[in-house]
Amino acid sequence: MFALFFRGMALYIVMILLMRGLGKRQLGQFQPYEFAMTILLADVISAPMESVSTPLLHGLLPVAAMFVVHGVITLASLKSDRVRAFVSGKPAVVVSRGVIDQRELNRLCLSLSDLLEGLRGAGFLNPADVGTAVIEANGSISAFAPGDGRPPTSAEMGVEPGYEGLPMILVMDGRAQAHNLQQAGRGEAWLAHVLAQRGLSIQGVYLASLDTKGRMMLQLRDGGVQTFQAIPPEQVTW
Repeated sequence: MFALFFRGMALYIVMILLMRGLGKRQLGQFQPYEFAMTILLADVISAPMESVSTPLLHGLLPVAAMFVVHGVITLASLKSDRVRAFVSGKPAVVVSRGVIDQRELNRLCLSLSDLLEGLRGAGFLNPADVGTAVIEANGSISAFAPGDGRPPTSAEMGVEPGYEGLPMILVMDGRAQAHNLQQAGRGEAWLAHVLAQRGLSIQGVYLASLDTKGRMMLQLRDGGVQTFQAIPPEQVTW
């Protein structure tokens, strides 16, 4: 019993390390060769996990082999457009200038219902509102409104919005995030001082973020929300 427990735990840790090594994309949309390897991994791992008579090494060696093959294919895909097109496929335009390409849908074995479902997922209830739609290599659908149907950009309106980057999370569940504070050029003492000025403590804050305009957003444990200017915009360093 204990042998099965520890074998399962060891194989589970190996799978976590393997998925981490394969990159973030493994947690999102799969390419065809990645999907095939994931199915094989589940089958290979299950045998030594269920049977004590199967040597643990017999489960780990095929996993290592697939990891090496995956690395080779990924590297070849990065270096060669032909290899990438062969193993992952190419994006295909299925709607151009508002007209659905029926031949391309048939070539991709994609029904009109599938296309309409994908367009709804992209935010288009009416296919007539779509200017261009593309079936990506991973099977997802990217759809775009025609030029005269999209909102104007700030550049077209002559407005300078300034830099907008990723807000820094300074507090999560009552704990200061030291790494993010360091990236923001601040320290925990500064954060505690800013919160103390508003009658708060770090432990009393559920979430705190600092955006690239120098504004701090607080969500308190009691559900209250506060937003205020914490530092001048010109002092933002990230």
